[in-house]
Amino acid sequence: MDERFERYDREAAEKLRHRLAEGVLLAQGPMGSVLQGEPGSADIPSALWNVAEPQTVSRHHLLYATAGAEVLITNSFQANALSLQRDRIDRRVGEMNRAAVDCARVRGVELLLGSVGPCGLASSLHGSPEFEQSCAAYRQQAYALLDAGVSGILLETFTSLAELDPALAGVFDVADGMPVLASVVIDEEGRLLKDGLPIESVLSYLQERGVDAAGVNCCSLSAAACAVPRMVEATSLPLMVRPNGGAPIGYEDGAVQWGEHPDAFVQACDAWVKQGVRLVAGCCGTSARTTCALAGLLDKL
Repeated sequence: MDERFERYDREAAEKLRHRLAEGVLLAQGPMGSVLQGEPGSADIPSALWNVAEPQTVSRHHLLYATAGAEVLITNSFQANALSLQRDRIDRRVGEMNRAAVDCARVRGVELLLGSVGPCGLASSLHGSPEFEQSCAAYRQQAYALLDAGVSGILLETFTSLAELDPALAGVFDVADGMPVLASVVIDEEGRLLKDGLPIESVLSYLQERGVDAAGVNCCSLSAAACAVPRMVEATSLPLMVRPNGGAPIGYEDGAVQWGEHPDAFVQACDAWVKQGVRLVAGCCGTSARTTCALAGLLDKL
């Protein structure tokens, strides 16, 4: 084995694959929006919390775990080199992502996904400067997360194939057999938000690329409800569904306020699970309240 990959958590990777194949997993909710809900925090980049206020990040992970989350997701959505530079965060990528992993280590939770979001450059033209630069950013971040001990990489909130192409290329360069999961944002008609590709074509593309699971996140509950039956018919991959809680409803003490409707998530999730979805959670605008409600539902199924 390449010595670069010796510290990868292979045991956790196999547990993740087994759980995705055998049952339904409850993942934690968002980090970005709950951190924006902290007083005076609306304009603070979420990745910076990992080193500036790690105890706050750890507290939110612990809240999710206590609420019933079986899979935690690192606060590293925008912790790639390009995003850190854009946010004027003078920290190394390895340091930021290792800090994110350390914050998410909660006793009793074995499964940890390393969150990787769009880096801000998009190009499907292999060999172009944009493609190579973004591919390098994804490669560097994915390696940092895997080396720090995550169970797999979660590519999330991608809105076009031009974003996904370099992300998948970069991550698979260093995955070395570790799980790679991919999630996209769709509109109310089940199409990728930026390029309009139908969800069926997206899933076919992701399955051909060799991801371990695929799905949607940060879409509305109604968009998810419309898309899930189509997703089930379109692929044999384990499916993930993590809708958002709607738009922010205002600001208070410099913090973003969100409306949250756990009962609506429970009702929707009941249908998703019965249709075959393997990983569920809330995305932006939800909190440990929604996680707790979903845990109660899954305990009854």
